[in-house]
Amino acid sequence: MLSLNLHAQDNDIFKLWPDSTLAKANSASHVDFLSETEKESIFYMNLLRINPRLFTETYFADYIKSKDIKKDKLVKDLIKELEETPKMNPLLPDKQLSDFAKAHAIDMGQSGRTGHNSSKGKPFRDRISDLEHHFMAINENCNYGNEDAVDAFIDLLIDRNVPNFGHRKNILDPEMKLVGVALEPHERWRFNYVQDFGIAK
Repeated sequence: MLSLNLHAQDNDIFKLWPDSTLAKANSASHVDFLSETEKESIFYMNLLRINPRLFTETYFADYIKSKDIKKDKLVKDLIKELEETPKMNPLLPDKQLSDFAKAHAIDMGQSGRTGHNSSKGKPFRDRISDLEHHFMAINENCNYGNEDAVDAFIDLLIDRNVPNFGHRKNILDPEMKLVGVALEPHERWRFNYVQDFGIAK
């Protein structure tokens, strides 16, 4: 297991989380294709999905306080939404999705571009064509400017300046079972983080 779980158990904000839940959330601990910060982003994303209300009352409350994030209407509405969101399954890490996310993060990073199209203009629909025989559906989130994958995840969850909260919806989609993530350098934004969610066939 990640050392972060050992630290979490000593932290007041995690006292309400059973050890079994922390272990369940730590689904990426055993894989060798993700960095520690990428694994941590999956860990916290899974805590959110397993118990949205408890996540809001513990980790998220501590996070916004420690990062001095203004508790404006957007954040208050997010908290209310999470308090009402049903519990759902944790995500399992998937190498194919992680490789797919990594390839896009590297492409965007080296080209200095943003978005879901490749640097050569290949749209997302075409980018996922090689994976369609393995997955029934794939959703993607992209984030720029955060050098820590957990910060990028929280940024996507808050989803500021995104009218339909599409990133948040992807993170909280109960149908999704698998995830791949990648954090890579970016020419313009210093770092970019990609999440790809999938449903296996």
